[in-house]
Amino acid sequence: MKNVDFDISVGIEVPRHKVRLHRLPARIVKIVPAYESYEYFVLADGRIVIVDPDTYKIVLILT
Repeated sequence: MKNVDFDISVGIEVPRHKVRLHRLPARIVKIVPAYESYEYFVLADGRIVIVDPDTYKIVLILT
């Protein structure tokens, strides 16, 4: 995702109309089963943003 005009921080709700979420790969869920219901998107700088799809709040940012 290239044009981010919102804050990327844990707890922030991302705009639903600007972000396309993807299911986490099974290999990640196998390592961290608690992430099973979460989805993600990737920023242009390579950071992976894990989001709760029910609330659209950021739960983790992987760098």
